[in-house]
Amino acid sequence: MIENIKHTILDKAIELFKKNGFNNVTINEICEICNITKRTFYYHYDSKKTLLLDYFSLVDENIDNALKDIDNETTWLDKCWKVKRIYINGIANLNADILKNLIKIDMEQQNHMFSVRLNNFDPNMKRLRQMVIEYTRKAQETGEIDADTPAEDLSYCFASAFLGLAVNWSSTGGNYDLVEASKKYFDLIYKKISSP
Repeated sequence: MIENIKHTILDKAIELFKKNGFNNVTINEICEICNITKRTFYYHYDSKKTLLLDYFSLVDENIDNALKDIDNETTWLDKCWKVKRIYINGIANLNADILKNLIKIDMEQQNHMFSVRLNNFDPNMKRLRQMVIEYTRKAQETGEIDADTPAEDLSYCFASAFLGLAVNWSSTGGNYDLVEASKKYFDLIYKKISSP
């Protein structure tokens, strides 16, 4: 029951943030839409900031469902993109204002949520990154992509490029398709280098 209330608060708050902007939503409005008291809100979250940092728990709920048909992908590189797309979709489903505030809060609190290296902030994100590295290695072993660059470095390179894209996307008001732009970077970074 308690987790359901926490989930409802998070879900409804994200809806409000998307509609009205993070800075324009008050805790009173969140409580009103959730039909809870401030005391209940503060039982679950210290502030709007801590609530927003919990956003990826919503993404985490869908990871196993999104991965259930990964074996249907025909190549290791397709599997790699599918895993990366789970995280990218989680970001793209936010609006630019929410992402900008999420990045700002993460930087202020030094949570390293957006660290491009493996971290322990979110075990599911760590799991996805490890899957990407494994699929990248397999793609290299089968000749789908260049084997000269270590899989970890390719993953790091894409994560860095994506972080730059995400920051740019949020700072420009989300005026382009983040998933499409990410796919272009993915293709550039993971593209097999043909032998002469």
